Amino acid sequence: KKIVILSVMMQSTNLKSNALQSVIGIFLQSSYSPEKVIDAMARMGVSISQSAIHSAIRLLSAESHRNIRALGQTMLASYVYDNFDVDLKSHQPVAKKSSDTLKHLTSGLLFPL
Repeated sequence: KKIVILSVMMQSTNLKSNALQSVIGIFLQSSYSPEKVIDAMARMGVSISQSAIHSAIRLLSAESHRNIRALGQTMLASYVYDNFDVDLKSHQPVAKKSSDTLKHLTSGLLFPL
């Protein structure tokens, strides 16, 4: 409780000190919280706004892309691919029944050597 209160007070005095709010906002986004919840948390000062969350995710994705590309170009990395199947069954009845619920996916990882 003390950390959250201190973090909210710090953000109210300096808008660039929002590390805890950023982590909470990205967590809320990744756990599929409704927009109304995120907006309410942002108004209370506990989270960052919806647009700031989207901007942070875009920046983190771009930075990860650059780092992975740089690692791949060093030729000091190992590539691992894995095929897996996911059965996407619907828990709610739908009017149009799709018989193809099995999806075949490929995952790729890049490990530094």
